[in-house]
Amino acid sequence: MQRITQLQLRLMFILFHFSTTTGFLIGPISSSAGYQGWLALLLAAIGGMLITFISFTLAKRKESEFIVHYGKELIGRVPNIIIMIVISFFFIHLASLILRELADFMVQIYLATTPEWVIAGLFGFVVSIAVRSGLEAILRCASGFFFIIFAIAGITPFLIGKEMNTDRVIAFITHINPGSLFHESYPFIPWFGESFLILFIFPWIANSGKTFRSLTWAMVISLFFIETNLVLCHLLFGSKFSGELAYPVLEMIRFIRIGDFLENLDPIIVAIWLSSLFIKISVLLYISTLMISQLLKLKDSRPLSFSLGAIMVALAMHMSKNIIELNHFIQKIWPNFALCIECIPLIYLVASIIKKRPRKSG
Repeated sequence: MQRITQLQLRLMFILFHFSTTTGFLIGPISSSAGYQGWLALLLAAIGGMLITFISFTLAKRKESEFIVHYGKELIGRVPNIIIMIVISFFFIHLASLILRELADFMVQIYLATTPEWVIAGLFGFVVSIAVRSGLEAILRCASGFFFIIFAIAGITPFLIGKEMNTDRVIAFITHINPGSLFHESYPFIPWFGESFLILFIFPWIANSGKTFRSLTWAMVISLFFIETNLVLCHLLFGSKFSGELAYPVLEMIRFIRIGDFLENLDPIIVAIWLSSLFIKISVLLYISTLMISQLLKLKDSRPLSFSLGAIMVALAMHMSKNIIELNHFIQKIWPNFALCIECIPLIYLVASIIKKRPRKSG
């Protein structure tokens, strides 16, 4: 495939962070952190960049090789295979988690009489086609969707300005409690630490020395839009009510009115937002497919796309009984599991440093 440009990388990761955080995490952040949620998000983003830096540092040591191949030289063949299988499962599990959230969202808001498995199955089928088309096709889609998505995100504050209670602005300063910040930001660090996946596609990145700079800019830009949506929700609803809403950003969008002919913009904006979720799920499933094909020493990963897509859909439908269990899992259990996986490259990095340390002669 062609090399991934730094621009494509930036656009992809902006969508990557923006899609799930804006759609599904504004409510939990508001519920746990209140008016200091903006600061908890900032700390979570910094933690995510530290995790990403570990993977970037490891990838730079052998930038022309895939970790699946050279990992056995660092920690041994069998441990490397086991760890790669676990990480591959992590990516497909994360993709299924997002797919389940998407299916729950569509059933609750727009398609109440449609079975969840139908929504998940159709979306999973489209994602599998994208994965079969390759990472290059997915990144081109990301580049095309980016400008539409962020044009909408950029004009939203101007369309709801008159509805906001600006007296709440002072609460973002007066409600800061440093003692609880780590506890409140911890569950959201893994969502920003997902950028560690660059380790598994690093040989395909052009001008790889600029990769961490591109990831930093992507984080800053996406964080700006996420923080904007969080602040707007708090100014519109207050932090307590925002935390009680399942999808506060959707409710905020429903306040937008443009004349008599566009009184309900949310179906249009949600349809555009779904494209960012499509990009994220496709990338995650592609990475999992790529890793498994490398472990099996297949020359082409495409034959695995529909099989793993089916596994993703099945896992999405059976990971929890209802949305209450799913939210508990995401906020209480998922962060620990995700952080353990995202910090695994540290093991390889330490092993690489030890193996390259010059031995003292007797």
